[in-house]
Amino acid sequence: MYENILVAVDGSEQSDEALKTAIHFAKHHNSVLLITHVLDTRNFDFPVIAGYVRRELWDQYTKAAEDLLETSKENAEAAGLEQVQTILKKGSPRYEIPETLTKEYDIDLLMVGERGRNATERMIVGSVAEACMRRSPCDVLTVKNEASTTLYRNILVAVDGSEHSEQALAKAIEIANAQRATLNIACVLEWGNFEKSIVFYQPNYMADAQKDSENMLQRYKEQAEEQGMENVHTILHSGNPRLEIPRVLTIENNIDLLITADTGQHAVSRFVTGSVAESSVRHSPRDVLTVKNESTKLN
Repeated sequence: MYENILVAVDGSEQSDEALKTAIHFAKHHNSVLLITHVLDTRNFDFPVIAGYVRRELWDQYTKAAEDLLETSKENAEAAGLEQVQTILKKGSPRYEIPETLTKEYDIDLLMVGERGRNATERMIVGSVAEACMRRSPCDVLTVKNEASTTLYRNILVAVDGSEHSEQALAKAIEIANAQRATLNIACVLEWGNFEKSIVFYQPNYMADAQKDSENMLQRYKEQAEEQGMENVHTILHSGNPRLEIPRVLTIENNIDLLITADTGQHAVSRFVTGSVAESSVRHSPRDVLTVKNESTKLN
């Protein structure tokens, strides 16, 4: 499934949970685990600091990062992993992790904590997790749950009939099968202003849309069962997908992993209101796997 997993650590509680989840995930799927820390050079861009003081601080900063990576590697190996590497890099974490390291090391799954040490800065420039979700060419798992050795038991995947969401469904089936989890396939019908105008001219539009969605969900359920899934449920809901999927359905159905496509049918609206994937990373109380478009990975 995933051959090379990259997890970013910074010593925060959230990144500790991401590391634990990455260790369990890599062990379960027999993956190579790469552990990285990016020395944020912006923290040392202060000309008022005297040269020797700046060098001393940088040396301390580097030593702490090296110790963090070594400890992280020891934890992974103590858990039974044999293929573990560490990567120390400098630059901006929001760029180096998703755009440089994922390509240099042929990563197919990037794992990050929801928040790192600079939680306040998140309100200004966005978290590393959100930057990774937007910029990474590979799938991204944003860790929010407390790590568990059982990994995931109840998975929710959001679908809308698009090719991208079908790729997310395929990944969800694969993960649920491997972990013997229950799979919930959800579609949220969004009734916005555009749909209301259609209803004015086509009175049967809402009934037809609901029927089409029911048929789609049944087709996806049968697809999952054909691939060996035993516990498959479908959910048809209405409302704003950006709110209902991460805030309502994940809680109501006791979900521990939410899977979404990077973009769905309404890719253009993503630039106005934000994608379901972005909203899920921000608002879901559970771990979120963002599945990237296969064509994007090839670029």
